[in-house]
Amino acid sequence: MRARVNAVPGGHEGARLAADSLAPAFHALALGLVLLPGSRVLGVRAAVAGMVAGVVAGAAREAIGRPRPGVRAEGGFPSRHAASAAAIALVVTRERPVLGTVAQILAITGLAARVASADHEPLDVVAGVGLGAAVARIMRRRRARRPRRHP
Repeated sequence: MRARVNAVPGGHEGARLAADSLAPAFHALALGLVLLPGSRVLGVRAAVAGMVAGVVAGAAREAIGRPRPGVRAEGGFPSRHAASAAAIALVVTRERPVLGTVAQILAITGLAARVASADHEPLDVVAGVGLGAAVARIMRRRRARRPRRHP
């Protein structure tokens, strides 16, 4: 995939732009939901899921120490971007399916770009997505167990 992207004029630059846009786009999604009346709780839940997934992925990455394919020295397995994006997209999908589907498509695009730009190997991204999905599921189960307040 990297060779094909690099063979297209401007392909590497486009992949780099898409890869670098992933985190800001998902931060903006969570912030937008927090600021939008009626979506504040969802926005906070999405932001927390993204942060937890990113922290867990970072800790795992430090413990594993698997090198990246590109020039960056720090480890890349599992991908923190993949973990955070997956957690946020899946939390949003639960309550806002259309918006969540758009978030999933953006995540797939950005994560493929991270592979194409040599930030990660495909397995780094797959492991990160799995970790993010686990965090989203744990948050959903934890929320379901809490007793609901009635006014």
